[in-house]
Amino acid sequence: MSAPTHPTNGHAEGPTASHTDGAAVPTRADATVLVQLTDLHIGAPGTHPYGTDTAANLRVVAHAVRESGLEPDAVLLTGDLSDRGDAASYELLRELVRDELEPLGAPVLPVVGNHDHRGTFRQAYLGEADGRDDDPYHYVCDLDRVRIVMCDSYLAGQVTGELGAAQLAWLDDQLASAGDRATIVALHHPSVPRGVPRPADYLLEDRAALGEVLERHDVAAVLCGHAHVSAVSHFGNTMHAVAPATAYQLDPTRGGGAARAYDACGYSVCTVRDGRAIVNAVRVEPTGSVLYEREAVVAGTR
Repeated sequence: MSAPTHPTNGHAEGPTASHTDGAAVPTRADATVLVQLTDLHIGAPGTHPYGTDTAANLRVVAHAVRESGLEPDAVLLTGDLSDRGDAASYELLRELVRDELEPLGAPVLPVVGNHDHRGTFRQAYLGEADGRDDDPYHYVCDLDRVRIVMCDSYLAGQVTGELGAAQLAWLDDQLASAGDRATIVALHHPSVPRGVPRPADYLLEDRAALGEVLERHDVAAVLCGHAHVSAVSHFGNTMHAVAPATAYQLDPTRGGGAARAYDACGYSVCTVRDGRAIVNAVRVEPTGSVLYEREAVVAGTR
């Protein structure tokens, strides 16, 4: 199987049109369209995490995107790519990306989340022989009019996330050097709770520092995942948009620590026009049946 078409250096400024020559990816004349998939939770072949076939759900979403006629300029995968961070799940994900997403003809841009294992992702998905878990995987993809900054909020062994001082300084530099391009920041962990009060939403630990970086620049949007429900708010003087999960959805009306998951999947479309972002959440419903229900979320549960 061929290696996926993303940079193998977590600090590289790519992918680009050829993924090697540094040229910006050409986009349509009037707008740049980004499709965001998040929280794929792919398991090893033959497994059904949370009682649903997450690989099949990814196929359903990819089919919906292809049938929509969107012709995205980039496809973002914002973390929790794997459910358990095992090699077999990343190998399956590589097959799914090759068969279902690469035919869209746009660069596929992944970052990791709390369910992932960064080292195993580097080895089994990126094909790095010496992939290290302690080496953050963040990079830039420049389109004609948009710079996408893919950030790594993975915090080993934790449900919450963190960017850290070094990555925040790197992000500051990438936003400052974007030139005339609009900027989109993408990462797994949100900085704003999902809405309905809960004991914990397991947010980005250093979100205040992220907000300070964002406020120094004209950022079109921050795109996140993790919450398994769509949510839009204002943070760091920009739009903060959480995409619906590809694996399964959580009921956004269940508060007070209760949780209800149901068999539905989705994705988001971010359209950037004249430097402004418009985000639409799209739900694709396989069955709508309840996968699990509990009265309280146990602190620290992934």
